[in-house]
Amino acid sequence: MSSWGETKDGATNPSRTGTPVLVLPAWERAYRAVLAEDFLALGARICPVQRTDERVRRGRYEYSYPRAHYAVPHGAVVAVAPGSGRVPHRAYVGRDDGVAEISSAAAEDLLDPAGANRRAWRRRVLASGLTETPRRFRMAPGHGFEPETIYDWCRQEYVAACTKAGERYVWLRAVTYAEAVALGIA
Repeated sequence: MSSWGETKDGATNPSRTGTPVLVLPAWERAYRAVLAEDFLALGARICPVQRTDERVRRGRYEYSYPRAHYAVPHGAVVAVAPGSGRVPHRAYVGRDDGVAEISSAAAEDLLDPAGANRRAWRRRVLASGLTETPRRFRMAPGHGFEPETIYDWCRQEYVAACTKAGERYVWLRAVTYAEAVALGIA
């Protein structure tokens, strides 16, 4: 369902030009991708350029699966959500060879390349499970944590700041992005 047809040998035909087409089930909607509070969000809804039915015969029954075709310009980022939802489930980008699915993190970075390091740091901190408020953790005696020191935590490098250390307990918080930039670790 793309204007990028293939030749007989299976290679794409560069002589065909046109806007790449994204084909989705009719119950999903395509939106322009935007950033809201540094997260991928749904912008204005894109109207389909064509609607078709994909018919499949199974035994003596014939099923119809409605499809919507969306034109995606080169370099445009599109977010897809279910018809009743307002949270993006997938993201796509228009490329020279058609439409490709990308991760939400890649879509955020395409929309705002300047904030890519900040969002990468946020993902590292979220993976560690720490927040910016100190939390107490029970440790074995002789744990070796010292106050005012940065440590690795949950397989994430340099994300935990020790605020207080006792014999059996330590208080840890996440290193903020501003602190990470100042320390040169982000």
